[in-house]
Amino acid sequence: MIHLKYLFFIALTSILLLSGCGKQNKDSEESHVEHENETAATTIVHLDKHKVYHAGIRVEHVQSKSIAVPLALPGKVSFDEHRLAQITARVSGRIEQVNVFTNDQVSGNAVLVELFSQEYLTMQNEFFQASARWKRSQEPAGDEQAAAKAIYESVKRKLMIIGLTEAEVDELETTRIPQTHFHIRAPFNGTIIGSYVRQGVYVQVGAALFELADLSTLWVLADLYEKDLPYVRAGMKAQVQVVAYPDSFAGTISTIYGVLDEKTRTVKARVQVENRYGKLKPEMFCTVNVQTQLGKETIKIPASALLGETEKHFVFVALKDTIFERRDVRTAFETRDFAEILDGLVVGELIVVKGAFFLKSELAKETFGEEH
Repeated sequence: MIHLKYLFFIALTSILLLSGCGKQNKDSEESHVEHENETAATTIVHLDKHKVYHAGIRVEHVQSKSIAVPLALPGKVSFDEHRLAQITARVSGRIEQVNVFTNDQVSGNAVLVELFSQEYLTMQNEFFQASARWKRSQEPAGDEQAAAKAIYESVKRKLMIIGLTEAEVDELETTRIPQTHFHIRAPFNGTIIGSYVRQGVYVQVGAALFELADLSTLWVLADLYEKDLPYVRAGMKAQVQVVAYPDSFAGTISTIYGVLDEKTRTVKARVQVENRYGKLKPEMFCTVNVQTQLGKETIKIPASALLGETEKHFVFVALKDTIFERRDVRTAFETRDFAEILDGLVVGELIVVKGAFFLKSELAKETFGEEH
């Protein structure tokens, strides 16, 4: 009898223990599920139609597209280096006549300065002698013909190097009358932007006399930031704006420089601009407006839909008319108007583009309420 009572006691104890463990496991599972549901609920915002209307919430479909993005780049007007010349003395001599001064407009081949040069007179006399020797060597042909021709060609080349044209050399050879003054001429049409001469001054070979620039076309050097490099290329059209005038000046990006400025962290983009009426002046500060294409056919959303911090963004996706889900997204290129989305959204979904801050506040209230 005692033995039976003992067995009954052991069986009853086992049943009670198993029942307690089962209840504990069930409570644990229910607690876990409840926690998961609470976590999921913190990303969902439930509103009534009245709140949706008064919050001004507006949604748009997620689209994959390529969009034009305006870039406003700081820049400065500069000379076109192809049309900029430093005019120097090619022979030594005394300045007898100065024909132009700073800011004068000159035509190509116009005489800027007249020099009395003993060196030039000597070169002309050498040419006359070499020309006469070359002619004598041909009648009849002699052994010295090759040497005479070489001397003649050498002296003639010297005259052309200092600036004489083929026609002027031929005229000297025909008339055999030496020119008393050496003429320094403008190599192209332009404006005298620097004058360093005075009448009566003696100058040596290589002395700087004038600086000449053709201002009908200018360069604008724009500062292109590293993040914008993939979106700007040579050949793009640009509009140059300066504070002095309300209208802009059309130009074309001719080249992107290959060196990054270590201080400003920018690369120069050179814009070729027509300056037909002379309104643009070198050294003017300006803004260069360029229309670029933001990527290819990728998901892009309005910037107003994007919330969060620089490294962690999110949006609100409309699941129903009154139910909205907070969704983390990964972005690429961002502008003031658009953001490129790499991950987190699918084409066709509805996102909140207006009223997102209201939903963020509502979500914070729900989360705060659940914590208490």
